[in-house]
Amino acid sequence: MLLVALMLLSAAQTPGSDAGRIHRDRGDQLLDQKKFGEAAAAYTQALESGLRHSSVYLGRGRALFGQGRLEEAIEDYGDAIRLRLNDQEPWKGRGIARAQLGRYQDAIEDFDRAIRLKPDDWNARVERASAYGNVGLFDRGIAELDKVLEAQPENVRALSLRGAAHFMLEDHKQAAKDYSAALALNPADVRLLLARGAAYAQAGEHAKALEDRSAAVQAAPDLGEAYVARGGSWHQLGDHEKGLADRTKAIELEPKLATAWSARGNAYYLLGRFEESRRDLEEAVRLNPADTASIELLKKAAAKVKEAAVVKEPDPVAEQAAVHLTEEPKPATAPVRVNPAAAEPFHKRGRELLQKGSLQQAIEELSKAIELNPRHALALNARGYAYLQLKDLDKALADFDSAIEINPNYANARQNRAAAQRMKRK
Repeated sequence: MLLVALMLLSAAQTPGSDAGRIHRDRGDQLLDQKKFGEAAAAYTQALESGLRHSSVYLGRGRALFGQGRLEEAIEDYGDAIRLRLNDQEPWKGRGIARAQLGRYQDAIEDFDRAIRLKPDDWNARVERASAYGNVGLFDRGIAELDKVLEAQPENVRALSLRGAAHFMLEDHKQAAKDYSAALALNPADVRLLLARGAAYAQAGEHAKALEDRSAAVQAAPDLGEAYVARGGSWHQLGDHEKGLADRTKAIELEPKLATAWSARGNAYYLLGRFEESRRDLEEAVRLNPADTASIELLKKAAAKVKEAAVVKEPDPVAEQAAVHLTEEPKPATAPVRVNPAAAEPFHKRGRELLQKGSLQQAIEELSKAIELNPRHALALNARGYAYLQLKDLDKALADFDSAIEINPNYANARQNRAAAQRMKRK
């Protein structure tokens, strides 16, 4: 026994092991400094020195995640798990990476294991709630977030996500309450202001919506979508000139923001300014070919322009429509056949195909879901992710924009859009 102990001690003190530990410790320091590339290199040196320990794979997984190299991070988290099954951290890390890739069911399974190992990891519970929301399990997400907020009543992300879940369940008043609680803790958060403004607007409290959207414009004067949103509130309150001015400002700030062109085209249509409506809607559809609502309204605007060329008479229907101008992302086009219940099977099949990597088939199924429910933010985000994987960046960005317009607090869609924007800049 003494001989065995001496041999183990000798092995632990070999230069290779010492070098491995030195590289690992250096990797830990670099990771703390958020120098992700250098940290990943240091962990790789530790592995090459023979230190194949779960802590090295976990550290490199975190460094790779910080670089956006998600698939490689997932592989390292998996190696860390295999070397130490009862370590909660790699389960959670892999779950977060999988969620970033839209593999929400896999992420939920990882979070389940992480939470079993450490039930009071409130961050893991928040991440699981977010994944629940992304697969449409909003009630389960709310129940999870209720537990988190019992323990951490000032958890801003938990409050924001619970507000988003209530919004998706069309409980807009409760959504506004959650957003208000989050804003009390973080009053300068523009995204929260826009989210609460959307909740107020959907609840018919347009003066409150205008107040929040004006605050968002003041806090972020270069953000186009803040002007689009505030323009909607002006229209709802009957001040159409200010509404048009805000949407024009959004276009000036972000000429490629499809929602701004669509919103102004919608407003022009309802004000009976059909030629201007047609031009804006054409640009909206060019920027977002998947925007079925704008496509349908464009057809109507084109028909009105054609009629006006033949008969130069007032259009009482258009004049009356201006009185009932509506904004929220519900365009003034009736004729899309919306059937949310019928959309769900297509949405589910699309996500299953997406997780299998069958991207074109997933797009076909998700497109059917969106055709039946153009306001299906989850399906739009999923289809955008499929386009992103196919490097069809314009279509991906258009879908992410639409998903965010419907749900301004949709964190995953924002993350996906940021990834697409980074890829487009390269």
